[in-house]
Formats: sequence, C-alpha cells, structure tokens
Amino acid sequence: MTRARSGVVATPTAGLTTAADALRDEEVERTRRFIRIGWLVAAFAIAAVILMPGDPDLARLLIGAIGVTAAASVGVERILARATSVKGALMTGLALCCVACGALAILYSGYCAGAPLMVVLGIYFFCRTERRSAAILVYVVAAGAHAVVAALVMTGTIDDPGFAPLKPTVTLQAQLAGHLCAQFGYAMAYWLARSTRAASLQSLEELQRATRLAAARAAQLDELRDDLDRALKVGGRGRFTGTVVGSWELGIVLGRGGMGEVYEATHVDDQRLAAVKLLRRELMLDRAHVERFLREVRAASALDSPHVVQVYEASDPEDLVSFLAMERLRGETLGAILRGGGTLDRIGVVELIDQLAGVLELARLAGMVHRDLKPHNVFRTEDRTWKLLDFGVAVLADSSGTLTQGGVIGTPGYMAPEQAKGEAVDHRADLYALGAIAYRCLTGRVPFAGNDMASVLYAMVHDAPVRPSALAALPQDVDRVLAIALAKRKGDRFGRAAELADALRQALANRLSPSLRAAADALIRHHPWRELEVDPQTRELPAGAARIPGT
Repeated sequence: MTRARSGVVATPTAGLTTAADALRDEEVERTRRFIRIGWLVAAFAIAAVILMPGDPDLARLLIGAIGVTAAASVGVERILARATSVKGALMTGLALCCVACGALAILYSGYCAGAPLMVVLGIYFFCRTERRSAAILVYVVAAGAHAVVAALVMTGTIDDPGFAPLKPTVTLQAQLAGHLCAQFGYAMAYWLARSTRAASLQSLEELQRATRLAAARAAQLDELRDDLDRALKVGGRGRFTGTVVGSWELGIVLGRGGMGEVYEATHVDDQRLAAVKLLRRELMLDRAHVERFLREVRAASALDSPHVVQVYEASDPEDLVSFLAMERLRGETLGAILRGGGTLDRIGVVELIDQLAGVLELARLAGMVHRDLKPHNVFRTEDRTWKLLDFGVAVLADSSGTLTQGGVIGTPGYMAPEQAKGEAVDHRADLYALGAIAYRCLTGRVPFAGNDMASVLYAMVHDAPVRPSALAALPQDVDRVLAIALAKRKGDRFGRAAELADALRQALANRLSPSLRAAADALIRHHPWRELEVDPQTRELPAGAARIPGT
C-alpha cells in the first residue's frame, strides 16, 4: 500500500491528546529504568554498609530498609510493565521508602558526609512527576529528615552516630554552613526537576503546534494544485459558447468536472442569468437512466430549503443535449474558502454543518442521497448562506454500474467506506461525507490522502484518519463526535444529520452527552485514530507528502 500523505502510523491506543500525555508515557519507562538502576545501587549500598565501620544497629536497620525498598520496587516495576501511566499513590509510597533509606544512610554515615548526594538524585527523579503535590511531599520529607538529624546533632541532643562524624573543633557556624549547602542541593534538585518538566511540556506543545501547521499547509498546497488544474481549463470560451440550449444562450465556461461542463448563460427572453450544466453524452446513453436522473433533479430542486440550488429548467429525455439550468450564484465554494484560510472558525463550522444538515434531513425524508458531498459542492453566497450544489447528479451511479462502467461515483477523501467498495448506499453515506467536511474544516486536511485513488480508497475502507486534535487545538469531545460520524460501519454512525450537527455543537463547547461519549470511546477503542509521525530530530513531517486526488 502506498504510504499516506503527512506520514502517519497506526498506534494501539487512542493516542496522546496533550503534551502532558507524552510526558506521562515517558514517565513510565523512565521510572522502570530508574528502578532497575536502583537495584544495582541497593546492592552496592548493602555491600558498603557491611564493609564500613558504622554503628551495628544502624547498619542492620539500614540494610533491612534497603532490602524492603528493593523488594517493593520489584513489584512496582512489574506493575509498570503492564501500565500506561504511573500510579500516583504507588510512586509516592516508593519515593518515601527511598527517602527513609536516605535518612538512615545520613545517620549511618554522618549528616555532613556523602549520603545526601544520593538523596539529591532521588529528589530530582521523583519530583519530575506530573503530580505537583507528590513532588512537594517528597522534597519536604527528604529535606526535613536531614534537617531534623542535623538539628539533633548540632544542639547536642544526640551524639553523631555516623562513622565519619565531624571533629569537635568544628564550630557551630561551620556545621550550619555545611548543612545549608546540603539543603541548597535539595532545593536545587527540586527546582531543576520541576523546571525541566515545564520546559519539556513547552517543547512538546510547540512540536504539536508545528505539526498541525505543517499538516494544514500540506493540505492547502494540494488543494492549490487541484484548483490550478481547474483554473487552466475555465474562465474562457467553451465548445458550446454562443449555443442556445432550451431557453438559455451559453456564455463563458464556469467550470468542468467529471459529469460535464458548466456555462454562464442568459435567458433568451428576459436576460436572466443562470448557470447551465451540460452533461456528458456517454452518461446519457441509457434513456431509462436519463429519465430517472431528471426525476431526481426535479425532486431535489423541489426540496423546501434555501440551501438547495434552485433549478430553472431541465432538458427532456428526448433532447439531443442534456442540461440543467440553475440559479447563478455569487460567492465562493467551501473548497475555495478553505484554500485561502486552511480552516473555518468554530462558529463558522457550526453554521455550515447546521445548514447542510437541514438539507440532508429533507433529502432523507424524500428518500434521496447526494453521493458526492465535498467542499467544492458546497457554496457560500454573498449573504453567507450555504447552498448544496449538484444534488441529484450523483444518482447516475446505480448498483449496476451501467453509466459509470462499474466505477465508483464520489470523491476520494469524502466518500463513505461502503461507497468506496461500490456497495449500495443510503443517507448515512451523506452523513459520513458531512463528517469528513467537518473534519476538513476543523483540522485543515482531509481524513484520507494518498498518491493515487486506489491507495485512498483502500485507506478509507481499512484505516483510520489522524486524530483531529493532533492536527488542531480541539476538545476531546470533537474526536468522539467525528469518530462516530466517520465510523466504518454505517450502523455505528449518527442516524440523522441533525444529530450530527447537535453533537458537534455540544462537542465544541465540551458538553457532549455521557451516552455519546461512551459510544464514541467504544468505537475509538475498537478502531483507534492514527497519530502523526514526525522526525524527532527535525520536528518536521516526512518528505514526499502524497497528493490528495480529487479534493
């Protein structure tokens, strides 16, 4: 299979959602490595205690504490081997055990000896935890234990039990200075642990932003290439410029596509402007399909909605040229809008999906399916009304494949999996396409991309898109709603377009219902999103990004 554009790889989980998640995963592996190193340190420490001339009772207590802590760490390491995150209480308990060993080591060696160095390393490690309260607790206990021992010895409450005690000639001021150096080391270890964690979080967040921007720019570049191809073919005279079809005299070419050409036209009597679509002759060879097509077109134009393009006139099955005369719109397609800005703002997306959902609900009630819903078939007029174009054209694709020579009607990246497989479709194929449009508007890229149509169709049937919140700063609820909208099985998708529109509005406000969250989470567990793959050295997407056909 051809590698998808932007370099994505499958992951066994639903994926990271924030920079904190990345550090959380890193903390698991880092802790396991620290524990394994700790076993070597424990063995060395026990051997050192046996060989050093310290207090025998303290030696036995210290060896016992080290042994118990090492044994407990074995269990913790086994738990972490199966976990995806570090358990807070478990790690805090292990940290306090290590601190207790450090305090005993300070007593055994002397409060101004080298044992505090190991405590400093422990503070740095444990205080990098996500839980700030646990980090403070570890630091306070470690520094406090040392301070208590030092205070008891310096005030003469107890004799220094260490095998390397200070000489009696050392003044109190010198002892305080030495102890304050140790406390400074503890404080610096705590500060360094917390500041390096904050710096790591900031770097990961910058990486996420750079990745999102790179993905959006790649999608915009591909759309620019497609529109350049179109621009080279439109805007001038066509083969039929000056010809009269029906009641319309054809002018310049407004566009070309797989179904035919669109001309600007003028009514021969009242000079009304219109857009006239001339359909390719090879699609009109079967008169039965022509009649069915014209019935569907007239039914679509009869939908009581301001968001459907009005049809002025349509050819008869007996006419030599099959055409549609539609209202001449002023504005731009959603494809052109996305090409200029990459995405729509959240309010704009909600308005777009709401208006298109109303049309699709009317179509569902009328038993109609659009089959080719995509940004270039969605038009925003100058008064900011969204209109759905080409409603009825895609009905030329029936299950027999007579008019398409067995091919697939639709646009790669927006058609539903069942449509990509050439199976019969219902209104839920349009709902899938509506979800794909929402994905494109929110993230800046289409759900699926590839070097050719075959690779895109394969990905649509078998793969998952990149997690939306990996491409844009979006709530997790949006991931959930789009997981339902883009479900592989049509039975897992929303049943009505209004349900999708309502759910998306709630998700963008972080107010998705618990039932939808549960349903979406189950889908994501079964078929997880993909994650962006970036070069860890350059922080860039892999080279050779594939072009999206037909966006």
